[in-house]
Amino acid sequence: MSSQTTPARLESPTSRAVPSYPHIIKALNLVRDKVDSAGIEEELKADPVISYRLMMYVNSAAMDFPRQITSYREAVSVLGFSRLYRWLVRLLVTADPGDRGSAVGRNAITRGRFLELLGAAGGGKDSGDDLFVVGALSLLEVLFGEPMPVLLKDLRISESMRLALIETAGPYGPLLRLAEAIERTDEPRIAAAMDELPHLPIDLIFDSYEEALNSVEKVET
Repeated sequence: MSSQTTPARLESPTSRAVPSYPHIIKALNLVRDKVDSAGIEEELKADPVISYRLMMYVNSAAMDFPRQITSYREAVSVLGFSRLYRWLVRLLVTADPGDRGSAVGRNAITRGRFLELLGAAGGGKDSGDDLFVVGALSLLEVLFGEPMPVLLKDLRISESMRLALIETAGPYGPLLRLAEAIERTDEPRIAAAMDELPHLPIDLIFDSYEEALNSVEKVET
């Protein structure tokens, strides 16, 4: 993988530094497999930028924990596997502090939230969680300039998620195509995607998209 995918880190782990792509992928795999907290903790600590941002996140006002979290193991424990996994996905796509990277990352999170809402409307929480990841990771090629199969090579995800991300196919493919069409205001493609999703009312689709946009804006303010 080129150096563009694993950009050099700054000397100080500040909020402007860029975390290591391979370390985030390893951490995602460990959290997905629900290994013991000690193993996850060691991987998080292996990259100073990830560990710095994790502690900033768990001690932020938005988390509203009753006391300060002072250890990485405690951070892993209070977040739990699901919330930690989502945080790592967000970190992966929003790590680039540049204007272009920030815009793409924001779009990725919006897309993830939109697909999650549609998944929750049509099924259960598990599909919603998977769809958030699919939507968020669907812009990895734009962010890192590498082919999707290369970027996903070491990431353990379901075959349905891999099919959607690499081929826009499988059970999640129509939802991803719908999201892309809405972002581009491509009415013929929107209509074609909706024909594949007859169980989703048009009002629900566009209300969900608006909610996704608003939820990302709230996180940023």
